[in-house]
Amino acid sequence: MNLLFPHIALYRLFDLADEIDLSRLSTPRLRLSRARLGAVRFQNPPAEVELGVRSLEGLSGLLTARLYEFGVVSLSFRIHLGEKVPWEVFLEKGLKIPELPFWDGFFLAELAALEPYLKGALLRPEEKRLSEEFAVYHALGLEGAKAHDPPVDLTPLWMGTAEEFAPEVRREMERYRYSYSTEDLALLGFDRVLILDSEGIWDVADLVEFVHAQLLELSYYDRLLTEELEAVPEVLKERGLWGYGRLQRLRRRLMARHAEIAHVRARMEGALRITEDLFYAKIYRAALELYGAHELERSVEEKLRVLEATYEMVTEEVAHLRTQAVEVAILALIAFEVFRALH
Repeated sequence: MNLLFPHIALYRLFDLADEIDLSRLSTPRLRLSRARLGAVRFQNPPAEVELGVRSLEGLSGLLTARLYEFGVVSLSFRIHLGEKVPWEVFLEKGLKIPELPFWDGFFLAELAALEPYLKGALLRPEEKRLSEEFAVYHALGLEGAKAHDPPVDLTPLWMGTAEEFAPEVRREMERYRYSYSTEDLALLGFDRVLILDSEGIWDVADLVEFVHAQLLELSYYDRLLTEELEAVPEVLKERGLWGYGRLQRLRRRLMARHAEIAHVRARMEGALRITEDLFYAKIYRAALELYGAHELERSVEEKLRVLEATYEMVTEEVAHLRTQAVEVAILALIAFEVFRALH
């Protein structure tokens, strides 16, 4: 059983900045191929930069960068394996290639080479950069078989290892298997995605990439909120009038951080709209569930609530200290006037 025109694409996503000003980059924007007009719409589509063909360790492929306005850069390296490849050979390569040890160094070097091009478009660059990774397996189909029901075991590719899997694993895999017609199949795995499409369309991979970009941004703000909340007790240790200045600075910082995160979340939620395309809507919702986006969202929401409560507490403390300072000033003024009258 041969796969037709198979590719393996490796993705690395990096959180580079608070925001990327895409208007400063003269590059084309992402457009989905199959989506009905208006059914799937990016509010501000990511910009694309084709970086050319790269070769390393006997592997050759096309390197592409995609830039998201909320500060995420995605690099993808697409390797073409041939016109017809036996399933067994494809499975072996599919399990081996993503695990090769040199990919981290390769993507970091390419990112460093790309950054000078982005200079001026990166707003408030990040020093501690988070990253995400996944792989996409894409082919035009299986020779002599319908793509939606291939006569091969997809579980090893889905799990990323060649094992004898229990029936429960196979049943779980079926939850993340989708077809638009008999000529295509999309199978979502935790860090691997299989796409069989007779028209050579990569839209499903683009949607999965977008979900990973959202995950990266949510992870960044989850970490940021954790650091902010961990720093609060140290500031609150210093009580009394001497701590007034530090509390005022803390209050302003908490207020600014809350406004920043609320703004970014609203922008992310409005970045992609899927209205009428049921196929893409199912895939998008399944990817959010599979990759833990909902758990991250709940974590961010809970920390935002704690941040709000902390802000209110600090505001009350600042108001109390201000009242105390006024009272002390009045008493000092009265004492001064009494002292002056007596002398």
